[in-house]
Amino acid sequence: MKYLIALCMLISLVSAEYVIKNKENMLSYREECVKELKVPAELVEQYQKWVYPNDAQTQCYLKCVFTKFGLFDIQSGFNVENVHTQLSRGNANHDDALHGQIAVCVDKNEQGSNACEWAWRGADCLLKNHLKLVQQSLAPVS
Repeated sequence: MKYLIALCMLISLVSAEYVIKNKENMLSYREECVKELKVPAELVEQYQKWVYPNDAQTQCYLKCVFTKFGLFDIQSGFNVENVHTQLSRGNANHDDALHGQIAVCVDKNEQGSNACEWAWRGADCLLKNHLKLVQQSLAPVS
C-alpha cells in the first residue's frame, strides 16, 4: 500500500511539470481565444503585431491565452516558475536574475481586480520587459 501511495505521488509530481509551448501552440490558443471571445479583426491585427491595448476585450484575451499556455490561473495568478521555464525554453535556473525580473511582473491581485485585469497587468509587464524572450521562446529549437 505504501508503494502504491508513493507511486501515485510520483506520477502527480511528474504530470504537474510544465511543458514548453511553441509557436503552433500559440497560434492555436490565439485562434481558440479569438473565437471564444469574439475578438474583432482590428484587435487581432494589433495582437499579431504584439500590441495589446488596455481594454476589457484585450484583457480577457490575454487571460485566455496565458491560461491555455498554463502560465496563468484565475485562482493563483501567474506561475513565475512556469513563465520562467517557458521563457528560458526549459533551462530555467529559478535562482537567477531573470526569475526575479519575472516575479516583479506578477502580483497576488491585492487590488481585487477581475481575472482579466489581473492577467493583463502581469502580461503587460512581461511583454514590455521581456518581449524578445517571449518571441524567442516560441521559435523552433535549432
